[in-house]
Amino acid sequence: MSNEITVSDSGAAPATGPATDLATGAEQSGVASPLPAGAGRKAEIEHIMRTDFAAYESSGLSREYLEILEAEQFEINPDSVNPTRPMEADQSRNALCSSEAGRKLVSGWESMGGFRVHLGNVQRDVSRVVQTFGGNREQRVFMEHFDREVPEPARIAIYAEIANGPDLYVTPAAPSEVKHFASTPAGASLVAEWGSYAAEKVAMLRARAKRLDENMSEEESGDFWTWFDNLEPGPVAAIFRKLAG
Repeated sequence: MSNEITVSDSGAAPATGPATDLATGAEQSGVASPLPAGAGRKAEIEHIMRTDFAAYESSGLSREYLEILEAEQFEINPDSVNPTRPMEADQSRNALCSSEAGRKLVSGWESMGGFRVHLGNVQRDVSRVVQTFGGNREQRVFMEHFDREVPEPARIAIYAEIANGPDLYVTPAAPSEVKHFASTPAGASLVAEWGSYAAEKVAMLRARAKRLDENMSEEESGDFWTWFDNLEPGPVAAIFRKLAG
């Protein structure tokens, strides 16, 4: 969950792919920001910093300089860099707009309260979930696998679903559906955690999964659920917990 909504720490050079994911990864999808590199650019910014500090601050160079420093730190120790630092809204918009699915998402968010608002909400929600997966290394690995193994249209469908939020009301799931959900380690732990709310929570997850499938092609849906089914119980439970509201 990273390419389009978080900064990519997969390398020192700026990523060239679409920017739609929620975490850092190999393609740079749009939730996180790419980390530029180059000793020449660093020296240029440092010269401006020394000779015209007002211009350095007003032109956004301070942010660019921080990204260069982070890229250097990533080269030294990748696990020291925050893998869920949110991508700037303009960068994310540009990355998303590199594909038809991304342009549709941007347009939809603009018409429903503003792109920046929805992007910020998705970035925050994704970051909170991913940060439960362990340290920086575990989070970065998770996001890289997400970017590499989940097709871009599927990632964008996931961002859209996160932005939409849970339904206000769903018909509680039948006992058999709750029992089936509890047949996996992640499901069992959540059903125990949710107690009397389990039927409603499971119904919410089923409704959101149905919408996800409807917004993906059959192949994209298959790739996404294959990726999801191979996750460890901890990340699965964290994602379900967030989506269940």
